[in-house]
Amino acid sequence: NPLFERRSASSTSPTTPSNNMNASSSFADAKRKELLALDSKKKSLESEAEAIVSELTAELPDGGDPMGIDSPLVDNEGYPRADIDVYRARTLRKRFHEIQNDHKALVHKIDIGLVEITALTKSTEDEEETKARLAPKPKPKFDPHTGKWVVKSWDGSVAGVVNGESRQFDDLSARVSGDAVRALSSFPSATDRSGNGINRAATAASTSTGIAREEQNHVSFQEPITPFAIIDEVFSNSPAHEAGLKEGDVLLRFGSVNSSNHRDFRAIAELVPVLAGEGKSVPITVRRKQNVEWGEVVEVKTLELKPRPWEGRGLLGCHINKYTE
Repeated sequence: NPLFERRSASSTSPTTPSNNMNASSSFADAKRKELLALDSKKKSLESEAEAIVSELTAELPDGGDPMGIDSPLVDNEGYPRADIDVYRARTLRKRFHEIQNDHKALVHKIDIGLVEITALTKSTEDEEETKARLAPKPKPKFDPHTGKWVVKSWDGSVAGVVNGESRQFDDLSARVSGDAVRALSSFPSATDRSGNGINRAATAASTSTGIAREEQNHVSFQEPITPFAIIDEVFSNSPAHEAGLKEGDVLLRFGSVNSSNHRDFRAIAELVPVLAGEGKSVPITVRRKQNVEWGEVVEVKTLELKPRPWEGRGLLGCHINKYTE
């Protein structure tokens, strides 16, 4: 039967990558609609909670004390307050606590949904990266800044030289930033075969990484990395707490994010869901003050933070604020 043969052929056809991408896209679209619905419900709860708090904390028309969110509903003699509607107050308080629990559950669902969408997006990006890595590469070029022959990386940057990730292979003659020049100058040139360049680089590195100095019973270490944020709150049993972060830690690096590229912390906000979706941790460098017998020590520590959903809000469990000297 020709009809039967056609149906059999279509039912046994192999799954193609395009079908997988379409399925992933459909799932992502459905998840986005679900998150939008959850977000609308969350905003509705927040508006309702705001109205309840406003009523409970509003001063009475006669100038008396408000009903209050958790204040006693009885007078000094133990009788129900006669100046308020006690039943109304109890109903509002009950609803307010229900909203708090529902809001917490919604935030947790939204966080998990964001992680799932980020994982799907990352999967698509990985496919594009693989395609770029397998694409034919152009011939090596001579780099006038380093005096070396360099090759093109998969993302268009320069491979095989210091600070090459911030340069473009197609424009090697472009001016190199001051930080890149300092980084390049700390390594021996191609024409220096005596080893003195290596010694100079080692000396420069030991100097730039910091030396202890003591001034009026205060010890500190010079740190060339510019701070850009401060941890002003760490919640118990959170990923940040497990990583060893402490309130007052000054943030120097968050993975590849630093003072020059954090974009008002948007770079961190974009990176965290990706790490949580992949189940990966990120190295973070902080500056921390500690009191010792002879005074105060400022040390630089590198910690491993693994973003993930937890019982609280967000994926980190800490509050990051802008750092000012």
